[in-house]
Parts: sequence; C-alpha cells; structure tokens
Amino acid sequence: MRNLKRNILAGILSGALIFTGAQAFANPPEMPPESEEEWQEESEKNIGEWAKHLSEEYGVDSAQVEQAFNNHVHIGDIRMAAVLSKLSGKSFSEVLAMKVGWYQVAEKLGVSDEQIRTFMDKERDERFAERVGVDTNTLQSLMKDGYNPHDIGIAGAIAKAANKDIKTVLKKRTINNTWREVAESFGVDMRDIMPQGRHGQRFQGK
Repeated sequence: MRNLKRNILAGILSGALIFTGAQAFANPPEMPPESEEEWQEESEKNIGEWAKHLSEEYGVDSAQVEQAFNNHVHIGDIRMAAVLSKLSGKSFSEVLAMKVGWYQVAEKLGVSDEQIRTFMDKERDERFAERVGVDTNTLQSLMKDGYNPHDIGIAGAIAKAANKDIKTVLKKRTINNTWREVAESFGVDMRDIMPQGRHGQRFQGK
C-alpha cells in the first residue's frame, strides 16, 4: 500500500510539473524542455525568476528558494517542498531539510496525498484557464463537454487574437476542417499565435 501511495504521489508531482512548469511565468519560454535534465538546466538559468514565482505562489521565502537552487537541489524537490510548506504551515527550509522521500515527509507533516492531488489539480486548472483566457468554471465546463486541453488551448489563442468568445471558436472546429482553417475564418494567422518548436517546426494546424 505504501509503495502504491508513493507511486501516486510521484505521478501527481511529475504530471503537475510537466503541465505547469514551463508556463510558470507571464512570458513563458518558447517550448518546454524535453527531459528532466533540461528542466534542471532551464531552472538554474533563471534562479531569480523561479525563486520569485515560488515565493509569490506558495508564500515561501525567496532567499531560501534561491539558496536551494544554488545548492543544485532538483526543481521537482524545490517545488514539492514549497507545496508542502504551504499546505503544512512549516517554512520552506524546514520542509526541504526533512526530505528522505516526499511521501514520508508529507506523512510526517500530516498532509495527505488527497490534499496534494486536490491542490495540484486546482493549480493546474487555474494556470491553464489563465493561459487560454477563461475562468476555471468555463474551463471545467468545456472539459466536461468533451473538449481536450489541446483544442481548448488553440481555440483560446485564436479567440484572444480575434477578440471572440472561446466557445464560438470551438464550435467552428469540425471533423471536416483544421485549426488553421478555423483561424483563417476569423482572420487570424496561426503563425502569429502558435510558438515555433525547439527544432524549428511550426504548429501544423491540425
């Protein structure tokens, strides 16, 4: 049972980090890193930004966060320490110093895996809703209606560029057209709203 809970916690953390990490700032990088090593490299290039973000997001001491980065603590461990600090009321440095395995630390702090899951899901939804220009209730409604995050993200970018409601844009997408064609119908060039990939490829508009 404990191994299962550890795996669940690891899954929650890795999923949340992949989903939100690359979009943590108002001006996100061109594309998210493709490996754990690249996550670490990118975070260490922007220590001040990450420390400020985590301080504002979780109420932790930015100086303590910077120190952890300077000590080459992994970004995943830093973020988990920040989350558990917020949920438990303990300081960031206290929580980080407790680390053996994060499951044991959470258990010792009295923070359940359900609390962490709920917190991460809420944060993920809020960040994604902000990116696509809708409130979280609208996002959750769209997901319940069967729209996937990929389509919601593209529709949000088109809606913002065309000054349209996201639902109006989503309804334009059918099995008989592409997102590029939808964008063009609103007078939007996909090349202006979608990022260029890490290897120079652009979004194909499918």
